[in-house]
Amino acid sequence: MNSFRHRQSSLRILYFGTQSSFSIHPLLALLEAKHCITGVVLPVQPSNHVLQSDHIALHTHSNDTIIDYARKHAVPLWNPSTLPSTVEFDVIVVACFPNKLPVHLLDRAQLASVNIHPSILPEYRGPSPLFWQLRNGLRVVGVTLHHMNSSIDSGDIVSQLEIELPIGISGSKADQLLSKSGACLLLEALQNHKFGRKPQTGKGSYQSWPNEKDWHIPTTWPVVRAFNFIEGVKNWGVPFTLLTKRGTVKVQSAIGFRHETSIMGYIRTNKHGQNEVGFSDGWLQI
Repeated sequence: MNSFRHRQSSLRILYFGTQSSFSIHPLLALLEAKHCITGVVLPVQPSNHVLQSDHIALHTHSNDTIIDYARKHAVPLWNPSTLPSTVEFDVIVVACFPNKLPVHLLDRAQLASVNIHPSILPEYRGPSPLFWQLRNGLRVVGVTLHHMNSSIDSGDIVSQLEIELPIGISGSKADQLLSKSGACLLLEALQNHKFGRKPQTGKGSYQSWPNEKDWHIPTTWPVVRAFNFIEGVKNWGVPFTLLTKRGTVKVQSAIGFRHETSIMGYIRTNKHGQNEVGFSDGWLQI
């Protein structure tokens, strides 16, 4: 039995994440499963860009941060510039880290360097896949555990899981659902000591950060698409622009919706005193 095979019962994991719930849940799963975390690497500082991530505004499920959990379990904390060149690890795990890791670092992993990505790759590559899946009206989304290489989100697939989102789910709950599902895929691979390689097929798609027009909502959309998009990304704190017959209307959230005959782009007050806007198949209460 060679030395690496002997070590596989206690794989050493170097973990890259942020202060988001998407990063915390996989780390918690690793700690609860008694895996050996050699260190947690965090970004030097968060970006000041208002649209830098659909994870930035998300709260964790408790008041504890990823730093708190690392300290409670005596796990070293580093940033990319302070990561020791001498630290040894068998697996790199990334969950919502804003920087692409250099290939020379990925190659130092004895077994695998993997990322938990909240989409079914090769679709929705890029930094904010949940935003784009919600904007495009997807109800069935997913998470992919994949190997990392020199390109963004293009490495071979280890495993994937599709997830149906409830109507009106908040961004934080969707984020937690996806990260916990990704954690399950990771634990399964670690338990089996098997990180398979299935090449990504097809062209796929890549989306960058949203710009101002990506917060515009045409009333030609189905009403449930508009409702799910607003509720799913309102935690970004950016106002939505509804394109109505009276011009543009700024909203921060939606109250609800009804499927019934409507007039697209028309604004009215219903019997409950709520303003509502007509979409292709119903009314959106705002």
